[in-house]
Amino acid sequence: DHIEKLAQTRLGPSDVLLLQGGLEAFERLRGGEDLLLLEDVSAHHPRRRKGRLAAAIFLGSIVLGLTGVVPLVMAFLLGGLALVLTRCMSPEEAYASVDWRLMVMIACMMTFGLAMEKTGTANFLAEIVVRQVSPLGGIALLASFFVFTVVLTQPMSNQAAALVVLPVAIAVSSKLGLNPRSFVMCVTFAASCSFLTPLEPSCVLVYGPGRYRFFDFTKVGLPLTLLVFVFSMVLIPMIWPLQK
Repeated sequence: DHIEKLAQTRLGPSDVLLLQGGLEAFERLRGGEDLLLLEDVSAHHPRRRKGRLAAAIFLGSIVLGLTGVVPLVMAFLLGGLALVLTRCMSPEEAYASVDWRLMVMIACMMTFGLAMEKTGTANFLAEIVVRQVSPLGGIALLASFFVFTVVLTQPMSNQAAALVVLPVAIAVSSKLGLNPRSFVMCVTFAASCSFLTPLEPSCVLVYGPGRYRFFDFTKVGLPLTLLVFVFSMVLIPMIWPLQK
């Protein structure tokens, strides 16, 4: 046991610290990356009496967004403002709870995707893919549309990627005498494979609190995307034959 000169004590992997202090100090430790708190102290929140009010504001924001009174994004922005005004949380806590690195990354990727859509870059790349792969046969063309859609759906939204690729896929398949429905299903499945980056809304929710890194999603998402690709290439031609 060490009582003095703790600042000069080197900690080992199996060391356990017994800490004593105020709840605000523990909250600061929770937000850092130097120590991992193994005991949950969230039940002792100093403003727990505001819990019902915070829950009411949260439900009110959902109702406002779902009923269309205001857009959903604006509803939650108003909800966040109400939390600060009612002192459910302080402005400092609200600012600290935002992962600004993630916000900048999302803004950059969305801008990149919008630029590809507005400038026609996506359509231009799709035409190049079709020109190069069409002579290789229907399965190769189907696989190329799957891969191309997966690449597009990372910076762009699922709907935008599908809307860009679907007209090209339908026109090319009809021109080559192939079944357009096969290509429609292929693009639809591929547009949902946005597992390679944390830009999917469900991934964004856990990106900050889970302290994940960008490439953590790639490590897990790449095998999952390959699995979906294999199943799609096997099952789509069986259920929706390429030949009309």
